[in-house]
Amino acid sequence: MTMKIKIKNTLLAAPVVSLLASMTAMSVYAKVSPEEAAKLGKELTPVGAERVGNADGTIPAWNPDFKVPANYKGSGSVYVDPYEGEKPLFTITAKNVDQYKDKLSPGTIKMFATYPETFKMHIYPSHRDGKYSDFIEKNTMLNATRATMAAGGNGVVNSFGGAPFPIPTTGEQIIWNANQAGTPYFYSETASNIVVYRDGTHLVGSATTTRLAPYFDPNSNMEEFQTKNYPKLYQLVQRHAPTRDKGKAIVVHEPLDQSAMARAAWSYTPGVRRVRRAPTVNYDSPQGLGNFVPVDSSFGFNGATDKYEWKLLGKKELYIPYNAYKFEDSSLEFEEMFPAGHPNPEYMRYELHRVWVVEANLKDDERNVFKKRVLHVEEDGWIPAVVDMYDGRDNLWRVTFVNSINRYDMPGIARRTSIYQDLISREYMAGEVYNQSKNKPINTDIKDVSYFTPSTLRKLGVR
Repeated sequence: MTMKIKIKNTLLAAPVVSLLASMTAMSVYAKVSPEEAAKLGKELTPVGAERVGNADGTIPAWNPDFKVPANYKGSGSVYVDPYEGEKPLFTITAKNVDQYKDKLSPGTIKMFATYPETFKMHIYPSHRDGKYSDFIEKNTMLNATRATMAAGGNGVVNSFGGAPFPIPTTGEQIIWNANQAGTPYFYSETASNIVVYRDGTHLVGSATTTRLAPYFDPNSNMEEFQTKNYPKLYQLVQRHAPTRDKGKAIVVHEPLDQSAMARAAWSYTPGVRRVRRAPTVNYDSPQGLGNFVPVDSSFGFNGATDKYEWKLLGKKELYIPYNAYKFEDSSLEFEEMFPAGHPNPEYMRYELHRVWVVEANLKDDERNVFKKRVLHVEEDGWIPAVVDMYDGRDNLWRVTFVNSINRYDMPGIARRTSIYQDLISREYMAGEVYNQSKNKPINTDIKDVSYFTPSTLRKLGVR
């Protein structure tokens, strides 16, 4: 059965939301028709965004012909800011926030109430420049008519090389798009993580993440990927700082279909000099620097979806972090970038973009620290750019802002630093900060799948 749902560029009206909810059971496994899929690369971009801009010109049309800045030195070097000379169109503050509430998430609005003297948003001209590789765009269009949801919605079947559902009809499909829209086949990058306490003091961590994504192997295809039964990605993280975490390491195997195979992880701890299975690297288990961010809250949302009921609320225009090239500036010190309360507004950049709005409500028989989440997923890169999270009493507890840039060497829009704001403790964490790190070019010195094993953790622990 083919489903055709036209979603307008506003939040869906209540009758349409009701229709979507009633159709979820039928459409969760459905693929779009060839006629619907033919819109990709025409009125839709190859990965499913609306090609045109908005009616008043504040959101431009997609521009696939963007030219990489001439002073960009290539993969492994600093991502040069192509908009360095631009000035903000205007600035939102606690004094004028009411004028812009229709284009801000509730969590963003609460940031102004929590930090009325210091939080502000510089709104810059919007840009939709650049494109993914031909490999990703080709496979995303193929996925439209072959990919389906796994049993119970907790995973994807018959997908490869890009977002599985470029023309989504359910909220859960959008979440799986966000999990696998685009990433390099291989990279090894060192990044900093900074927890900022209420008094402005920092806890600084550092880790090297090495990732191999068979799902994005440009020399493979879906049939070969399925035959080899690979996870969609392998990841090995080695921690260097703070001192108490130095030497710790973890390897993770992330499956495409989590209903058939759960995430597998192994950890090494220097104190006991042993590799152990790590069954808690999932859901809301605390992890990372200071145990600040639950596993499933990383990067907006991460991992299995089965604890929540997912609703697609439609599409709207929202001010979100975007083109955050200032965070790549190696001359900036952490003390300047990350003062008490929230990141320095002078280094954040916000633009107006269209986002999919997805609401997740915890199932009655499940537990999680967050009872509700509302994700605002940007249309061009499928990035959860702003995520509002509520506690068990329905109070706004946390809001996550995910920066993104055009990674010229991938190529494509990709997430960078994530800002995890705790609205109650007034602490926050900046995760994956790259400006003080020297990174290797992507897709070079590629590790084999045999590297991502418990035995490698043992070898690293001996060094």
